[in-house]
Amino acid sequence: MKEKLLNNLSLKTMKEKLLNNLSLKIMSIVIAFGIWLFVANENDPIITKLYNVKVSITNDSYLDELNKSYQIEDSGCSVVVYLKGQQSVVSGREDLVVEADLTQIVDWESDPTYVPVRLKPIDGIAMEDVTIMPQTIPVYIEDIAEKDFMITVNTTGQPASGYEIGECLATPEMVTIQGPDSIVNTIKSVVATVDVTGLTRSKNIKENLTIIDQNGNRLTQDAMSFLTIFNVGEKQEVNVFVELWTVVDDIKVVAEYTGQPAYGYQVDKIVTTPETISVAGSKKALQWLKEHNNTITIPAEMISIEGAKQDVQTNIKLSTILKAEDGFKIPSELSQSVYVRINILPKGSREYSIDSADIQIKGLSPNLRMSFIQSKVSVRVKSSNQWLTALAQDPSKISVSMDLTGYTVGQYTVPLKIVLPSECELVEEESIVVLLANMES
Repeated sequence: MKEKLLNNLSLKTMKEKLLNNLSLKIMSIVIAFGIWLFVANENDPIITKLYNVKVSITNDSYLDELNKSYQIEDSGCSVVVYLKGQQSVVSGREDLVVEADLTQIVDWESDPTYVPVRLKPIDGIAMEDVTIMPQTIPVYIEDIAEKDFMITVNTTGQPASGYEIGECLATPEMVTIQGPDSIVNTIKSVVATVDVTGLTRSKNIKENLTIIDQNGNRLTQDAMSFLTIFNVGEKQEVNVFVELWTVVDDIKVVAEYTGQPAYGYQVDKIVTTPETISVAGSKKALQWLKEHNNTITIPAEMISIEGAKQDVQTNIKLSTILKAEDGFKIPSELSQSVYVRINILPKGSREYSIDSADIQIKGLSPNLRMSFIQSKVSVRVKSSNQWLTALAQDPSKISVSMDLTGYTVGQYTVPLKIVLPSECELVEEESIVVLLANMES
């Protein structure tokens, strides 16, 4: 019993000493805080985190007031930001904004000039725990240029069968581009590219603009960011009206000429290749064709036969007679020209067309097979009108043959042997192109 009383008295005395001793109290708190700090640092240590941050330009209107513009090279578009602090605070930050204030330009004479950058304040991190490298960015200051450009409309793909692209009109037709002189003066064209694949009717299509430089390359997105394009919205879109023209087939082609052949010669006939063409056109243009019996005439002033003693041959570009401004267009997959041959013969003569299949073949090796490159051959004969008429009524009176003795595999121009009635005279020798191949091939 006595021992128990002594123990209780000892505990009471110790408790009173602890409660009454301020130094011990403070020491206990310090020790507790130290233990907490140690544990906290173990679980959430102090680290330095690195971020690459794109620089945002502020107060660029300041330069507008001075009629100046600016450029920043790719190397100066971003900086490295180091954040020091607890891992939970500095990690995964997506709210970092680094600004360069153009009103802070001091030295206007240097090229480039340098503008200081700063990090916008963020929660949980003191500015003394932020380091930015580099602390300034190079900025090139230059005069503002402004130019007008007509919008060029390009198309890709093909419309549905039976249609051609007629006109493509952009609205607006012209844009004004403002920006640094060094960029604006490299612009070659402003283009809107429209996909017309499978189009079956005229249509309005919205398309973005593409800026092309003098080297034919598309302007980079960084360069575009320094430009202001007027007359279009923020999306830099224009409205393109694509007008489809209907394709009409079997348009006949005829040709006229000026002048006269040499004395003793005459015009036998005029041949156009092809004889008919396909034409695309606006409603007005196609109506004009219909009123002219769907016939296109090559004007006489384009072909002269003055003093000719032999055939006059020429290629005529269809675009010279079917002009785009008149609403015409030749389908892109077809020949854009027509071949015209005016046959000039001595008077009292005529040209006859003989089927290649009616030519007699002699001397062909049994190991070879032959094919004609052309389906017909022309034979020109001089005689009296009576005989010329008789030959026209019965072309079999003209005997045509060729000798292939000694010919081997290949393509050849072979002379023809032409036998006429004794009352007739051959105007000129003729030949034909043949292709020889082995029988098994």
